[in-house]
Amino acid sequence: MYHRITVKPRFWQYLALALVGFAMRAGAGQAEDAFPGAFRVGSVTLLEQDSATDSAMLDVGLVIFDPGIPADPSSHSRQGIFPEIRKAEAQLVPVLLRRALVAANAWGVVRVLPEEQQSAELLVTGKILRSDGLQLALQVRALDATGRQWLDKVYLDQAGESDYPVRPGSDPYADLYAQVANDLLTFRRQLEGQQLAAIRQVALMRYAAGLSEEAFGSYLQRDASGTYTLVRLPAQGDPMMARVDRIRNQEHLFIDTVDEQYVELYEQMAPTYNLWRQYGREQAIYKEEFQARAQNREHYGRRGTFVAMEQTYNTYKQIKIQEQDLDEMALGFNNEVTPTVMEASGRVFRLTGTLATQYSEWRGILRKIFALETGLPDISP
Repeated sequence: MYHRITVKPRFWQYLALALVGFAMRAGAGQAEDAFPGAFRVGSVTLLEQDSATDSAMLDVGLVIFDPGIPADPSSHSRQGIFPEIRKAEAQLVPVLLRRALVAANAWGVVRVLPEEQQSAELLVTGKILRSDGLQLALQVRALDATGRQWLDKVYLDQAGESDYPVRPGSDPYADLYAQVANDLLTFRRQLEGQQLAAIRQVALMRYAAGLSEEAFGSYLQRDASGTYTLVRLPAQGDPMMARVDRIRNQEHLFIDTVDEQYVELYEQMAPTYNLWRQYGREQAIYKEEFQARAQNREHYGRRGTFVAMEQTYNTYKQIKIQEQDLDEMALGFNNEVTPTVMEASGRVFRLTGTLATQYSEWRGILRKIFALETGLPDISP
């Protein structure tokens, strides 16, 4: 039993305020050489798989991305960063990547996580390096449960004029997400069935050891490089492992509830967010053209410059009109959420705080339940 999570509308207020100042700030530092080692994404076709064995269908955990907000507030304006919007984007990006992974039909359950889950079969983390409607730069990393690194790459994609206005169900950077999904699938195809099965087993035993190091710590071995290997497995039908499975399923129940909310929140905010990105792209391009003209004052500006300025101003006016609607939105995209009610072992628990806080609290409760049922020491942090 659970209650759905409702998010307050503060995001829309921040978004409306950001639109007002975007014209003066967007486009700062657009030079592509800011990411010299980045993989420049072009047109990408998503790799899809017709079928896969159960051992190959690894579950994937997509952790909310690092928003990449500099610690120095004075640099935000110069870099065209609006912290509250960037925090929202850090939750949006995994949802969009999740969509690409699900479409590939090559994975088990793909979940968006409020925080890292070290026992995930495949854990994907990332950081937003740039996001302004014109360019998206992401640092993406992926590790499986054994500690094997699948991916550590910077992706850079640039939106074109044809990407806006954004069509329903699409995204200006769909190619980037498809490329990440393709890279993960390409790596997975290089692994043998035995290796994939081992990842699943290690993930389960890492979760069990997280509940009780005393009972399950000896089943795994970790070397100096951080690689986990399976020493042995519990006997089939072990009642202790049955409890581990039940606790793990209850944790997944909470994650699935949160995951659904991330998807619904994205669908609610997508129209306004895409409009903001379209506007940002136009302002970034205008600023680049202005800087080019400033560096070549002896030459006349490109034909149509005044038309471009007029179009930019008209777009700005349209965005201002959108502010009236933003305040009426029922959902926002920040971390302030209402309490969540969960049930376990016949008891009802009320979780409060941010999604990450609620997730940590729920995991702690499940560990305490496991300790009470088994008589083992409680190792909750």
